Amino acid sequence: MAWEEIESGVYRAEFGGSEKIYHRVGGLFAHLKKEHYRVHCVCSLEFGSDFQGRDPATAVKEAWKTLRTELPTLGVIADGSTHKVYRVLDAQGEQDWLDQTFFLEPPGKTSNEVIAREPSDFPTLHFLPSSSEVVFLCSHWRIDALGTNWVLDRLFTLLATPKAAKPVPPTVDSISPALEEAYGAPDPWTREQEDYARSHIQRFRENSFPNDRLRYKGDAKTPPGNPVRATIIFTPESTASLIAACKSHNISATTATMSALGQAVFALADIDDREPKREKYDYTFATSINVRPKLRPPYHSRAHATQTYVAGTGCRVRRGASLIESAQALRQHFKATYDDDRILQSLRAIYKFNSDATPVNQKKKEGAPSGTLPTPEGPAPAAPASPPPPPSNITISSLGIIDEYVTGEYGKGADGKPAVRVREYNFGIDMMTRQMVTYVGTFRGRLQLAVSYNDGYYDKDVPKDVLIRVKEALAQGLGLELEAS
Repeated sequence: MAWEEIESGVYRAEFGGSEKIYHRVGGLFAHLKKEHYRVHCVCSLEFGSDFQGRDPATAVKEAWKTLRTELPTLGVIADGSTHKVYRVLDAQGEQDWLDQTFFLEPPGKTSNEVIAREPSDFPTLHFLPSSSEVVFLCSHWRIDALGTNWVLDRLFTLLATPKAAKPVPPTVDSISPALEEAYGAPDPWTREQEDYARSHIQRFRENSFPNDRLRYKGDAKTPPGNPVRATIIFTPESTASLIAACKSHNISATTATMSALGQAVFALADIDDREPKREKYDYTFATSINVRPKLRPPYHSRAHATQTYVAGTGCRVRRGASLIESAQALRQHFKATYDDDRILQSLRAIYKFNSDATPVNQKKKEGAPSGTLPTPEGPAPAAPASPPPPPSNITISSLGIIDEYVTGEYGKGADGKPAVRVREYNFGIDMMTRQMVTYVGTFRGRLQLAVSYNDGYYDKDVPKDVLIRVKEALAQGLGLELEAS
């Protein structure tokens, strides 16, 4: 989308396709001063001897200020529901941005309390001196998981070695474009791409429609509470055994965990005695695939970390299939999806039809139920007499090998030890619905599973039970003894 200079040094452009959809979904709970799907990442740090004489809080603040000169997209804000604005900053503007985006939290404040804060116009960075934690918060329309990791990796590099800074020109040419622009999707799209977009959306929904329903607190009118997470981390020995077993079956730890989550969902569904009884469905879920390697240079690089460069896909774990069979099928599905360039070539049509079907736009269409896709022949079908209960399913996404993006050690002191070291890493998103999202990845040689959920709908024992069932399914399906805490 072309940037237009609306006054000296101030530029405005229309949202790209995924930006528009994520922004609308993120704003569904704005009336409660909450943001759905906001990304958060918490890293606890250790400072080495080389850091003696430096105040950690001041150093983190200065590194964040410098990062803004390398990633000017951190300064882009939403302008209504359809546009974004970027302002070229002078010295006072840089200080104003810093005052609005960096927060030194008081002693005793927890990362969960920071994550629960009200939405902000900008991405924000928080330093908790009592725990040496850094908390990064950012709207999902701005960034994805891999981009978040790149942002934090660069922040920690600048924290350890401030002289490594590489500012870029503060012009709109340095702003990361939307995915369809970064890839170069045809505009306008062709009839073939429109047909493919409709069939892709149909397949996506068939393989991602939430069939399972977890028990939640309250009813359809119960408002959300705070976003929280539950986590289990496998021992290095168990992680190594699991990865070796996966390789022997030509699957990955990610697809094995996705399959294990399916087994956990089946087990929970089988003991659900609520009426009316439901059919025994397959486990279906939506997830994202990183498409940065397919983008035109330089958009595939770390210089464009602050954007959402992923493609969605619907996945299915079939009832009755073994964990290994399901994991192998998922791996084949992901490869076929990644190799199919028609998805990226048809992005503009896909975004248009999906944007028309978001809950916000559906409310504008009289008689159109939430999530119904309009057809070329006319409006969406009429709403059913009684709406279905709110979705309360669980989905899963992969963080991969996190160390490839967050190296974890930065700088080197006279004693040979790192100046800054990431001791713990936790990624998640703010959930304001009854749905849960699981993240799977390895960091420092340990597999970690984390569930993002809302404490207004679930007590902590519910996601913890899911995680334990996933661990047990992995152990049984791969014939291993696994330890995690």
